[in-house]
Amino acid sequence: MGFTAVTKGTMEQQDDITSLIGSVYASAVDSSGFAELLELADTRLSDETKRRRFDELRSDFELHVTRAETLLAALPPVAQSGSDQQDLRPRFSIDRQCHIVAPNPVAQDLLGLRPGQFLGSLDLAVDEIGAIRRFLRGESSYAPVLRLIRQDCGKPLLLRCEKCATTEVLHCFGVDIPWHERAADAMRALYGLTRSENAVLGLLVEGHSPQETASLRSRSVETIRQQIKAMIAKTEAAGLQDLLHLSRVVCVTSAQVLADRPEQSKSSELRLPDGRLMSFRQSGDPNGHPVIFLHGCLGGSRLPRSAETELRKQGLRWIAPARPWHGSSTGWPELLSDPARYGNDLSALADHLNLSEVTLLGYDAGAVLACCAGVSLGTRLRHTLAISITPPMRSLRDFATAPTQQRILALAARTSVPLLRYLAILGDRKLRKDGPDAFAETVFRDAPADLEACRDREVLDLMWQGHFFHVASGNDSFINDCRLIASDWGDAARPGSAPIRFLHGAADQIVPLSRAQSFAKEMGSNLTIVKNAGHSLPFSHWPELLDALREQR
Repeated sequence: MGFTAVTKGTMEQQDDITSLIGSVYASAVDSSGFAELLELADTRLSDETKRRRFDELRSDFELHVTRAETLLAALPPVAQSGSDQQDLRPRFSIDRQCHIVAPNPVAQDLLGLRPGQFLGSLDLAVDEIGAIRRFLRGESSYAPVLRLIRQDCGKPLLLRCEKCATTEVLHCFGVDIPWHERAADAMRALYGLTRSENAVLGLLVEGHSPQETASLRSRSVETIRQQIKAMIAKTEAAGLQDLLHLSRVVCVTSAQVLADRPEQSKSSELRLPDGRLMSFRQSGDPNGHPVIFLHGCLGGSRLPRSAETELRKQGLRWIAPARPWHGSSTGWPELLSDPARYGNDLSALADHLNLSEVTLLGYDAGAVLACCAGVSLGTRLRHTLAISITPPMRSLRDFATAPTQQRILALAARTSVPLLRYLAILGDRKLRKDGPDAFAETVFRDAPADLEACRDREVLDLMWQGHFFHVASGNDSFINDCRLIASDWGDAARPGSAPIRFLHGAADQIVPLSRAQSFAKEMGSNLTIVKNAGHSLPFSHWPELLDALREQR
């Protein structure tokens, strides 16, 4: 079958963790073995020979997964709170001999750390080194906190320490993320700070006093103090320390989220009855007919600018909540076992906005939730429109014709969540490393219509920035979407009294039209086919989407 475990020789050669995971990725999804497994499953194992071969292949695969999970568990932990935070926050390890191990680029540039460097060569107090040794030996349960000096400004930076459960090393992580351009963008978008104010704020966040900031900016101290007063007023902070605290929070949370364009939308947050947070944005006509848009796994919660302009013209009030685990919305584990429970969130949002009627529009994974949770809106729900839906996955055969990457992820979602988690981290690293120009080929390989759609720079930008929206709170968004899409969620679908209509691209390779047609028939719903559209239909063929909404009103 080809599901071979990574050998010891391979492990010795793969010093780079990403390459090592890549080899696990490749060995886990041998195409010929996968195809044979599907072919046998499709025969319903009609004779003993086929059954024995199927069991052999399945055992081989399960053995591989077990070995892969053991191998992955032995690797140093990878932060799951977001890859941008991993890139922007200084990180390194300390071995039992108190030598620096694997400092990331930020730790090297910001703190001047080098692999193999002795901790004693740093400007640390003697008791800090002793505390590290005692913690490593298990003689102390109190994790040390290090204070290392930044090379760029001479200010101390705090790092927390954690002991690795599987190896005798100490992992060190920066408590704060250094000031970065996206934080400045966020402060400018959220609070209207000017470029000059952001430059001052960045220096203050990094530890400079107002006097030092004035000197570095070649301004008078009084000018800097006036700018601080202006920033406190704009942010409604209680004082300088409150302003700095707010700025550090924005610095962390904006590491992966591109700030909303304030001229086109208003971002809000809703505290749900159980204490979770739901973030949502609105655009279009504020007095128009409400449309709640449940985004998918791709593209984020925005439409192209011309589409958002057209919303106002057509009298549509576009309400786009970030689904659990996406944006800054809190995750909800129960959603995986019962997606209909998302209806509680939708009802809370409708109550909060005083909506007496609403059209529910779901895309991709969001369409799954629209089909399952819309019934909770009761008589307020007028119509449901499901776009590029991923029907219930009742067997691996359902994804047999999907592009390679989608087949791999569906298989991992059904068989090994730990493997899926590392594949998600690897994919995120690859996307960030290769940049937006390589995004389409990475995500939509073997999907010509979607590759063509991404030739439009605005569509590509929506896809690229949408990725950071999806992983703003970590990779759980992608992982749990994969698990939802790869599940047999059909029993949770609740058509209710409001009609459900399907809109699907004729050239969708990720979810072939035949699957969508079959599920629409099962649901007793009408399906509209959009010519030449792929899975990215809402972004590439938004006029057809708005036409469908207009027809339902």
